[in-house]
Amino acid sequence: MTYSIVVEPEALLDLQNIYNYISIQDSANKAKNFILELQKNINSLNEMPHRCRKSYYVDDENIRDFIYKKYTIVFKIVDSNVHILTLFRQREF
Repeated sequence: MTYSIVVEPEALLDLQNIYNYISIQDSANKAKNFILELQKNINSLNEMPHRCRKSYYVDDENIRDFIYKKYTIVFKIVDSNVHILTLFRQREF
């Protein structure tokens, strides 16, 4: 089964904030490349989204976490759709 990817407005804002942060800290080119990598990984959720762990943050079997380079992508599986809810960088303690 192939799932459709739906990026929610909050997740779009998260992507923009990640881009802005990397642009300021490093360069616009690196920010662009990293966002493209993130998008590629998000798009990979169209196949087998259940491969990702049940969310550490929400007690719901359909909400899952996908980890990519210290970033957590939280998404919800609804019927044949994968809704990207939010993205954030994991903090190191």
